[in-house]
Amino acid sequence: MAFERQSFKLYHWLWSALDWIFPPRCGGCDRFAERWCEQCQNEVVRIQSAICPLCGAPAATAQTCQTCVANPPHFQALRSFCVYSGPARRAVIRLKYSRDIGLGEALAVQLVDYFSSLHWSVDLVTCVPLSHLRLRQRGYNQAAMIARPLAMAIEHPFLPVLLRKTREAPTQVGLSANDRRRNVDGAFEASGALLTGKRVLVIDDVSTTGSTLNACARALLDAGAASVYGLTYARAGLHDPISVS
Repeated sequence: MAFERQSFKLYHWLWSALDWIFPPRCGGCDRFAERWCEQCQNEVVRIQSAICPLCGAPAATAQTCQTCVANPPHFQALRSFCVYSGPARRAVIRLKYSRDIGLGEALAVQLVDYFSSLHWSVDLVTCVPLSHLRLRQRGYNQAAMIARPLAMAIEHPFLPVLLRKTREAPTQVGLSANDRRRNVDGAFEASGALLTGKRVLVIDDVSTTGSTLNACARALLDAGAASVYGLTYARAGLHDPISVS
């Protein structure tokens, strides 16, 4: 997979060159001439408490949470790099709504070592898709902006077309965990030709209950994938001020 590694170096160099020509502002604090400054990186709150080994939700002990016991997820595991707060939250919002797509590469760099620490065996990488309407409105998929450079860095193929959203589900904001699950149930389909027997890593920007990634995992498994893992940049609580695509 040396090609993917070299592609990542080139991709990183291109963004660095663009930042030199057109100086950016930090996604976390708006500081001039830095896309993701050291201070904001240091203020990112990592998830270090005990978590459920399946859904990755913070828990009192590192045992399977009651939600996963009652409704076992379709994915093998879901993890998030940090808490959706402070600079991390501001950066994600800026990536999604301010067309600062270079932030995708900056956030992906932080995920490289974290992914390695998980010791997951995967064959390919994809991302949570947007609906056709949302993609036309935004012009890009923020999850893909993180997933593409990450796939290059970990030397796995990135196949964004594996998943597609089949309907425009209402926003997840303000919904309970059960309502979130119902809201995205059956909202995704997957292509089977490239999936048979493959271990798939699905990337998204933020996870709250894991309902969206669980629905994606179900679609991928139904299409022939052997196993599915979910990875997001940030993790939000149900009462956090989150914008969900």
